[in-house]
Amino acid sequence: MRLHSIRLIDYRAISDATVDFSSGVTIVEGPNEVGKSSIHQAITQLREDKDSSRKASVKDTQPVGSDVGPRVNLHLSTGDYELRYSKRWIKQPFTELSILKPVSEQLSGNEAHERFLAILDETVDVDLLDALDVAQGRSLDQASLAEIKALHGALGDAGEEPADHDAFLDRVESEYLRFFTAKGKETGELRRLTEQLPAAEEQYRDLVARSADMDALVDRHARATERLKGVRAQLESAVTERKDAEAAVQAVSGLKAELDRALERASAAQRERQRAEEARDRRQALITEVATAEEAVQTADDALEKVTAAKQEEDSTLAAAQKSLEARQAELVRAQDQAKSASAELARARARREVDTLRKRLTDIRQQEHRVAEAKATIGSITVTAKDVEKLGGLFTELRIAQNAKTAAAAQIVARRLGDTAVSIDGTDVPKDSAEEFAVTSDLQILIDSVVDITVRPGQSPAELDRHLESAQAHLDAELDRLGVATLEEARERSEVRTDAEAVLAEATSTLRVLIGDDDRDELNAALTRAEHVAGDESDTNDSATSIDDLQARVEATTAAVDDASAQVDTARTALDRIRADRDEARVAAVRAQSTHEQAATTLQNLSTRLSTDRESNSDESLDEALTAAAATLTQLEDEAAAARSEYDAADPETLEMRRQNALQLFESKQKQQEKDRQEVDQLSALLEDRAAEGIYDKLKVAEQNLESIRSRLARMQRQANAIRLLRDTVLAHKEEAQRRYVAPFKEAIEKLGRVIFGQGLSVEISENLEIVSRTLDGRTVAFDALSGGTKEQLALIGRLAVATLVDGESGAPVILDDAFGFSDAQRLAALNVILGNVGRTAQVILLTCQPDRFSSIGGAETVSLS
Repeated sequence: MRLHSIRLIDYRAISDATVDFSSGVTIVEGPNEVGKSSIHQAITQLREDKDSSRKASVKDTQPVGSDVGPRVNLHLSTGDYELRYSKRWIKQPFTELSILKPVSEQLSGNEAHERFLAILDETVDVDLLDALDVAQGRSLDQASLAEIKALHGALGDAGEEPADHDAFLDRVESEYLRFFTAKGKETGELRRLTEQLPAAEEQYRDLVARSADMDALVDRHARATERLKGVRAQLESAVTERKDAEAAVQAVSGLKAELDRALERASAAQRERQRAEEARDRRQALITEVATAEEAVQTADDALEKVTAAKQEEDSTLAAAQKSLEARQAELVRAQDQAKSASAELARARARREVDTLRKRLTDIRQQEHRVAEAKATIGSITVTAKDVEKLGGLFTELRIAQNAKTAAAAQIVARRLGDTAVSIDGTDVPKDSAEEFAVTSDLQILIDSVVDITVRPGQSPAELDRHLESAQAHLDAELDRLGVATLEEARERSEVRTDAEAVLAEATSTLRVLIGDDDRDELNAALTRAEHVAGDESDTNDSATSIDDLQARVEATTAAVDDASAQVDTARTALDRIRADRDEARVAAVRAQSTHEQAATTLQNLSTRLSTDRESNSDESLDEALTAAAATLTQLEDEAAAARSEYDAADPETLEMRRQNALQLFESKQKQQEKDRQEVDQLSALLEDRAAEGIYDKLKVAEQNLESIRSRLARMQRQANAIRLLRDTVLAHKEEAQRRYVAPFKEAIEKLGRVIFGQGLSVEISENLEIVSRTLDGRTVAFDALSGGTKEQLALIGRLAVATLVDGESGAPVILDDAFGFSDAQRLAALNVILGNVGRTAQVILLTCQPDRFSSIGGAETVSLS
């Protein structure tokens, strides 16, 4: 697109003005308010506003005080078309379009407006028009280049256009954000499942452990139950063995070992015969068994009444033992009170002795602490040290050296008064016939009375000497300010005071260290307070007559009384515990008697059912045969036992007695073991009931299912998340590569133009939206927003000019700059003129300015003056 000319009639302050534009650079210059910006506005308004528009911006173009309609005529070429386009607004509005090429055509009204826009849309990128149009005051803003299709086409020749796949990238990014945040952290369902997994695993592990504990508890219960059964069987065996041993000792017959085996076999045969006989009797007389069961119930009632009475007797005995224990405890309390009183008197006597010692020691410590505090206060108020004085003296020396060096390098004036006329140099009279020498380090006044007044100015002294002098003076002033003194002598005096205070501090600190030793200062005060508290009122001298040794003896006596009373309490408590144990056994016996009674009643109910069941299992004939065989076996074994007993008569009775004692001990140990195992079984049963009520196994199953569900869903989501992350990374990598290829021509064009201004060390970073992100100059990178106003303006306009050079001339648009480069200095303006001249060879550039000198060095530019 090329603008050939524009004519403004009754437009703002312009009555009638025509401006012809060259195909290269056109400079439209004139003073403020002459109408330069009106040309820029008219080009835009001609395209955007219909002749019927009543917008405020359109009304503002009507000349003030004139009832006329503003009119604009534009001659331009775009694509294959050459057009003349005219509009008038407000008064007698009209729109006219004359198409000169390729086919002559004339249109008016809305048809002309729509046709003009259609031609523009067909031949030029409207976004490009807006981007290359820089209104007044907008030169610091970068153009929006991302949507310019013409630029896309120019850059697309060098690589794939990144925006071609934006929809796909958006879908990938949307899917990625389902699983991850912009910073790559897990989010949404993936994050929730990841956070839930440790808790689910912990819950599962806890329930597994608790289930294992439950299993272990079940095993312990089973083993304890089995042990209890075994102990009961062993106890029965021990009872038999004890009876056999006692019988053997009493009878003193047979060898004990043989007799025991014979008796055991005979006893087994007897039990076998008895079982066979009992089976036959149950078959024959169930009615008799029912009666026997009734008798058993009555027997159980009698036993229950007996054990209940025994339990009540044990309760009475327990109450008496409890009263005895309470009496012994009261005696113990009285003995403890006497011992406490004796200990308190001894502690007060010792505390009074300790108070005197601690008070004297703490008085000495406080004196030394006061000296330390005064010395520290002096040191804290004086910051000048001997090292500071030494450093300050060095700085004074360096200053004198620098002053002497400058004086030595300065010009020297040697004056000798020859006559009687008074001569003074810098206020100093020069004596007659005597030479005086002056160094010219500053303005020097030479006054010859009534003759001449001469001022001698020093020449340029060596810069290195000036720097040394200024540096020395600055260092000295800074050090004096830091130390808070005016002179070296003042600093030395303050340093000496600080040194004396440091000596006092060292001496007092050393004395304090000796006084305090390994003790803590606060602990000493606390010890004195405790001792004073224990010592009590010094006026109370009731205990002063008693010596510490006597008090110690009294404490020992009362302590022994406490020990005796405590032993009696322990004895009473032991007796109470023993009686309580007997009472508990009586209660257990009562519970067992109750259980026996209930069992006898249940047995009576089940007898009828058992008869038919027994006959189905064994016939009467088979039971008779079994009874006959068992009786024969019993007779044989009894004979053998009789023979063994005969042999035992000749045995050693002492050996038999030892075996009897062993049998008695075995019986007692098995009784204790049975009680211990029974208690363990009861405890484990109670624990099992509590644990079973919790439903641990059900909870474990639910927790396992929940854990597997979370793991399964998490694994599935992680696979999806990893897949979309891999796809995103791959797509972004390809996108970045395409972006680099896509942006490269634009970046090169900007750097090529920008190096004219900034030099060869220039490079820029371009964003995906074709905006300048940062500028790097000679290795130093600065963000665009952090650059100076002038640099931002220059780079923003260079970006637009780069677009103009990249876009093909046939599809390009003119660059219109309204009062641009107001932030640029003279040197950079000269470089910008070179750039504009170069761009003008291939693109149309229109500059509207009130300062034409800014663009006076643009090669090939044409200037149009407005007045």
